[in-house]
Amino acid sequence: MSFKHLKKSNRGFTLLEVILAITILSTLTVLSTQAISRALKARTKIQAEVDDVSALRDSMRMIKSDINLAFHHRDFEKEIQDIVNKKSAGTLKPGAPNPPQAASPQRQTKRQDPVTDFVGTDTEMNFITLNGGRTVSNIQQADFVEVGYTLKSCNNLTTKQASQCLYRRTQGLLDDDIKTGGNEIVMLENVTEFKLRYIGETKQDWVSQWNSTVNSSDAGTKGLFPDAVEVSLSIEREIEKKQRTYSMQFVIPVHFPNNPDKSGSSSSNSGSSSGATQGQGGTGGK
Repeated sequence: MSFKHLKKSNRGFTLLEVILAITILSTLTVLSTQAISRALKARTKIQAEVDDVSALRDSMRMIKSDINLAFHHRDFEKEIQDIVNKKSAGTLKPGAPNPPQAASPQRQTKRQDPVTDFVGTDTEMNFITLNGGRTVSNIQQADFVEVGYTLKSCNNLTTKQASQCLYRRTQGLLDDDIKTGGNEIVMLENVTEFKLRYIGETKQDWVSQWNSTVNSSDAGTKGLFPDAVEVSLSIEREIEKKQRTYSMQFVIPVHFPNNPDKSGSSSSNSGSSSGATQGQGGTGGK
């Protein structure tokens, strides 16, 4: 092998070849970085959407459980005794002496019947529900709790900006005012809509007000629980400088309204046909 041929075979890369290789490597690096950046942004966007929809579904699930288990207490013992006394009085002839009344058994302890009401507007509702167990053993609490839902302004934990938030209030011991007391927690942030409507056997169509208290001026709701509640809930979030809205709407039945019938002599079955079927909810981003 000649010296000239050996020198030619040991020749390295030329400057042009080195520049071309560096250019190709740099281009691949830039493209890979851009692809990874787009993937991370897409992941963040999708995760934010999943978090929003999950928070919305969790809130609706809690509202659904509370309404399903709404507790309407009635003293059946007193109602039966009133019916018996009324029938006995109706069988007496005019001027006939009253028959001797059988002595009713005395209760060992004085019982104070709980007052269980359902008060709601188009943006707020307060009622008694069985969806509340004791979180601490031996705590003084009934098997049912007072619960309320309302919209209030709060500071967003992420952006530190004020927004409308959905609050859930609970109280283990019942009092005379169903709208106050207890502890409140934020269930949902960035709420743009919280709309409520009610329907019952005494109502021909959905109404935006329901008041079962003794002071109610509406004979169609006084002393009665609704058969179903329509709940519309929406949240809004800014993602990549675009406002996205997610909404859900459900018709939630009360499983056992425990309302008296029109004659007031016996209890109704667990819900009328108007509240027996739950509507479908949905989510959507705009």
